[in-house]
Amino acid sequence: MDQHQEPLVKASGIVKKFGGFTALNQVDLVIHPGERLGLIGPNGSGKSTLVNCISGMLKIDGGAVYLQGKDISQLAPHARVHAGIARSFQIPKPFKSMTVIENIKVVINFSGTMRAEITEQRSHDEQALKIIQSVGLMNKADAISSSLTQVELRKLELARAMSANPQLLIADEALAGLSGAEVDEILELIMGMKEKGISVLMIEHIMSAVMQFSERLMVLVAGTKVADGDPQEVISNPEVIKAYLGE
Repeated sequence: MDQHQEPLVKASGIVKKFGGFTALNQVDLVIHPGERLGLIGPNGSGKSTLVNCISGMLKIDGGAVYLQGKDISQLAPHARVHAGIARSFQIPKPFKSMTVIENIKVVINFSGTMRAEITEQRSHDEQALKIIQSVGLMNKADAISSSLTQVELRKLELARAMSANPQLLIADEALAGLSGAEVDEILELIMGMKEKGISVLMIEHIMSAVMQFSERLMVLVAGTKVADGDPQEVISNPEVIKAYLGE
């Protein structure tokens, strides 16, 4: 990762208010191509609000969001998916009555990653199966998604995000509720995005996983960025320690 290259995503001076409450106060964020950025902070610090602003789920009240230098602040969520920003959710949201492969094909068709001249059903199936195999769900390709276990649902959620052919994947607490072995399994998949050329912004409360994942670590406290840099230096920052442990 070259810190001097043009950022993939840049959020500048992001402000988000809910009534009289300021959830984000002049927050800056930069993500470089292929970078793994961890985002941490106490509950209510604004982490999910920030990623919702980046993905377009929330409209910002100040600042701007750029993708490869282009201002995307006014783009709707689906347009940002087309532009290259995908996300997985803390609570997986597949189409429960569809099979695993059908869930993947829906995203492939929606995101427009297939070239116009490739219209055969077989080509859609092949692309979907390749993604399913990459997350270890090949034996569940024809299973109804409502029958999947929690860890399998997490894999499907990641597969659905990958199906949009993103440049940036936002992983919002993708490890929540999993056992130790399952955490390792999903973390390995997320870290493997780098080999595919995908940048990842990960929100996570499991600090051991965050430290293993992060090439850079950013901390939000009460809607303000208090630290951003080398993970070991960040967690040794007195302001970060105070935020997590109190006075």
